[in-house]
Amino acid sequence: MKIRLLLFLLLVSPFLHAERAGWSLPPAESFLGIVVPPPAAGTPADKADLDAVIGIQARRTPAEIAHAEKSVGFTVFTFAEVRGEGFNAASYPKTDAFFRKLEDTVNGPKNFIKDTFHRERPYKAFPDQVKALVTIEKNYSYPSGHSLRSWLAALVMGNLDPDHRADYLACAMQVNLDRIIGGMHFPSDTAAGRTLAEAIYADLMGDPAFVSDLELLRSAEYQGDSGKH
Repeated sequence: MKIRLLLFLLLVSPFLHAERAGWSLPPAESFLGIVVPPPAAGTPADKADLDAVIGIQARRTPAEIAHAEKSVGFTVFTFAEVRGEGFNAASYPKTDAFFRKLEDTVNGPKNFIKDTFHRERPYKAFPDQVKALVTIEKNYSYPSGHSLRSWLAALVMGNLDPDHRADYLACAMQVNLDRIIGGMHFPSDTAAGRTLAEAIYADLMGDPAFVSDLELLRSAEYQGDSGKH
């Protein structure tokens, strides 16, 4: 029995892996022509970036810190803030699978750019001036992965539910701000994440496989579905 189960898993595992394989994107290095380098250390732009973090953290409230901590775990279902509590993985399993695959797709270019610029996070680069107010992440800062994922998710959800596109963008923008409040990112990190998201979204909308999968998702879980909003 164990041998047959093992053989079954060996046979189906490539198909399971293929189901989660990301959609096609241009080479990761091509995005360096879209996402500009972060401000050079010590320049006025770099100082403005730091001062923005300091100013934002100076006025943070306990409620804002709590929301920033919640945003650490961002998924597409963070948009329950827009659609209501019924928007969850149990009720929207195809949405869950689709956006997990989307995250797999964007990890390549995001990580390539992070490893290209090696920018330290604010709380690490300026520990005497910036506090880590949320769960710490130790990889590089530029661009912000949370900003990329939340903005891209907002663009896709705005396609599926165009009447509330601005609401998804507003929710994603709050995630961007939360990353600054938490001391995990500079404003330019989050701007770069949004820029990368816009570029990737445009590329994906030119990919017939992505568009086909998006339409299948629309038919399965969004046709005539208005959510709670």
